[in-house]
Amino acid sequence: MNEAMVFAASYQVPVVFVCQNNHWAISEPVAVQSKYPIAGRAPGFGIPSLRVDGNDVLACLAAMRWALAHARAGKGPVFIEAVTYRMGPHTTSDDPTRYRDPAELEAWRTRDPIARLEAHLRAAGELDEEHVAAAQADADVMAREMRAACLGMVTREPLAVFDGVYAEPHCGIARQRDEYAAYLSTLEAV
Repeated sequence: MNEAMVFAASYQVPVVFVCQNNHWAISEPVAVQSKYPIAGRAPGFGIPSLRVDGNDVLACLAAMRWALAHARAGKGPVFIEAVTYRMGPHTTSDDPTRYRDPAELEAWRTRDPIARLEAHLRAAGELDEEHVAAAQADADVMAREMRAACLGMVTREPLAVFDGVYAEPHCGIARQRDEYAAYLSTLEAV
């Protein structure tokens, strides 16, 4: 990340860096690895930054609009730290109950971004049961289509990783492909 930020700041690249700070670095709290907010690192590279409540959809929208306007205006890169919380485990083999306080988890559960936005839209009279049912029906269709697409995926042959890398044949790719084919042949012999 440091190299990307140095490059972006040096050449005033119109990029928006977004850090999703979910409070955890695998099984250690982020506070162990960073004594100060992560957004505070960006100014050291000459990049303006903003720390936002990552569970507030409207705050995130406003932050992103500001960042995009900055980048699109040719003012260079921007860094946004969206502070949220990882509700589940880091991986399928992780057991967050070993290192996380259940009360903390429940406190963050009350800040669910979808529930907060729903409450806001209902209070503003912009969301009713008809809209919710339609959105749920659309989500169900999308989920079925995604599941079918995933289940229908076909694993490509290992050497296919070299296909389409360059528009024109390249001797370096041909050599690497041959070396990889030779390596794969040793696996088949086992």
